[in-house]
Amino acid sequence: MTVEHVYSALLVAVFLCGCGDESALLPPGSDTSAPAFSAASARRPTERYVLARTATRCEIFAENGDERTEPFATPCPEFMLVGERIRIAGKTCTLENKAQVEREKPVVCPDPLTHFEKRRRGLEK
Repeated sequence: MTVEHVYSALLVAVFLCGCGDESALLPPGSDTSAPAFSAASARRPTERYVLARTATRCEIFAENGDERTEPFATPCPEFMLVGERIRIAGKTCTLENKAQVEREKPVVCPDPLTHFEKRRRGLEK
């Protein structure tokens, strides 16, 4: 490719993108200060998926505010202490421990918990 071809391509790109005042393209009386579209707000899902360790077992459930699904038993990860919870947080999971905050950290999501979330959301095939 020669320098002439590069300059020609650059000139065509500038012409297509436009460099002029776009207000000339708007009908008279248009307000240019308002955004062209309304951006959807990013909100966290209200339903949370949790694996919790009790004194006798580990259980999985979903909670939405004060409502909670019926928990079901699942194998406990070895590192979990009684009273700790693993919660799905985006594409990872978080170990929660209100009594020992220093133990809270990101962890690998247990398969039973992620499968439960997919089933609840209708994403599992």
